[in-house]
Amino acid sequence: STIEKYGSDPLRWYMITNSSPWDNLKFDVDGVEEVRRKFFGTLYNTYSFFALYANVDEFDYKEADVPMAERPEIDRWILSVLNTLVKNVDTCYNEYEPTKAGRLISEFVNDNLSNWYVRLNRKRFWGTDMSKDKLAAYQTLYACLKTVAKLLAPFAPFFADQLYCDLGVNELEGTESVHLAKFPVADESLIDSELESRMGMAQTITSMIHALRKKVNI
Repeated sequence: STIEKYGSDPLRWYMITNSSPWDNLKFDVDGVEEVRRKFFGTLYNTYSFFALYANVDEFDYKEADVPMAERPEIDRWILSVLNTLVKNVDTCYNEYEPTKAGRLISEFVNDNLSNWYVRLNRKRFWGTDMSKDKLAAYQTLYACLKTVAKLLAPFAPFFADQLYCDLGVNELEGTESVHLAKFPVADESLIDSELESRMGMAQTITSMIHALRKKVNI
């Protein structure tokens, strides 16, 4: 069956993000596979990247938070986007719009977290010393993964709980499971809409350049 082959979470995610629950869905098994690869695969790879370096550096979030003012602009940007996501997903859930919520989470994971933040920050995790910059990168990526696990929990209960526990959030927060944790609340002080739109322009320009290069085979 599809569940045995792809898992219940990808199947559920595909059905929820494809169309609203009250609309007819033209079911396509290839769509389930695409969801598993593009969304769950990307999120898992992002976690694996974090875990690889966190294990080497023995990062377990015991250090005090690096103040926001001392973090680079890209950290402040992703945390702004993350808190905007929390706000919007919460609104969607309250308005019984699970399809919109799922699409927002997918967009955050694929476009912002994996394709932009991690891709541009790989070098910060390298090297042997735990500098303030490296610590900020760990704390920022950890916050993103932890929050995504919580936002994801109603849709992908198994994957979300595994991610939550693999990150060690259960031990840090003293909560056995993501399903017993408090739902995230947006921190308005971290939202910087001007920074988000500036970075959005940079992302758009980069995408256009990539498309042009592809077109002329550079």
